[in-house]
Amino acid sequence: MTTASSNRPRLLVDIVSDPVCPWCYVGLKSFQLARDRLANEFIVLPRIRAYQLNPDTPEEGVDRQLYYARKFPDEKQRSEMLHHLKAAAAGAGFSFDPAIPSHLPNTLKAHQIIRLAHFDGAQERLANALYAAYWDRGEDIGDEDVLVALAGEAGLDEQNARRDLGDEKSAAEIKSEAGAFRQAGVTGVPTYIVNERNGFSGALPPARLADALRQAAGTQ
Repeated sequence: MTTASSNRPRLLVDIVSDPVCPWCYVGLKSFQLARDRLANEFIVLPRIRAYQLNPDTPEEGVDRQLYYARKFPDEKQRSEMLHHLKAAAAGAGFSFDPAIPSHLPNTLKAHQIIRLAHFDGAQERLANALYAAYWDRGEDIGDEDVLVALAGEAGLDEQNARRDLGDEKSAAEIKSEAGAFRQAGVTGVPTYIVNERNGFSGALPPARLADALRQAAGTQ
């Protein structure tokens, strides 16, 4: 007997992102609401893929306020960016203060944990916890102990998580994946790639994101 669920086509959505990107936090939350809008049309399968905005960040990280003051020396511009981020978050059904994190980590190890969680079927749960840890509580998501604790909270085996963080092969695979997206032309995140074929960038509001996903799937 065929069910309504089995009649829905699968929609594989690769979410290319970096957890220190505030727009990626908005993009993840917006995607989750957009997926609800698509629930009667598709079986939506997300995969969170690695991209490093700042791959040359030292392993120990840097002072985030100083980094952004250098990158965006115009204080008015920085204030406007915070305003736009807060407004976009409200449109995605949540609130956060982008000024909370004081530390900008290298995200290589964070991506390793996100990737590991995919194989345990806990990737989205882990990503939600990771973003909340960084953006809502200002935790250092470049720190192995922080990442192992987050992995445990998401249901992963902590010893296995710590092993993966120390695995050079795992780190090399993340660097390769992030580099491949950069070489393919991804210059901004979040970027959404639908069915490994059509992609677009931007933390769109949920309704617009749902429409963009439909269009990329070729159903609009």
